[in-house]
Amino acid sequence: MRLSVDLKFEQLLAFISQLPLREKKRLVKAVMQDIDQQEKEPTNLQKLLLSGPTWSDEEYKAFLDAQSEVNQIGKDAAN
Repeated sequence: MRLSVDLKFEQLLAFISQLPLREKKRLVKAVMQDIDQQEKEPTNLQKLLLSGPTWSDEEYKAFLDAQSEVNQIGKDAAN
């Protein structure tokens, strides 16, 4: 069974303020655990970046060499 209630934030706070202290502490603990879990989960952007292609050391070195050559051509053309 699932129950869905549409409460405004202020209504939720009013409801929580009526809880006994022990229940408030349980609620805070549960909410903090939920927050900690959500912060540990990677975002969609992080998932995308982590699953993207990577260069091998050889490919990266070839890129740096090509970049250096392009920079040198630009310097030579400027002179």
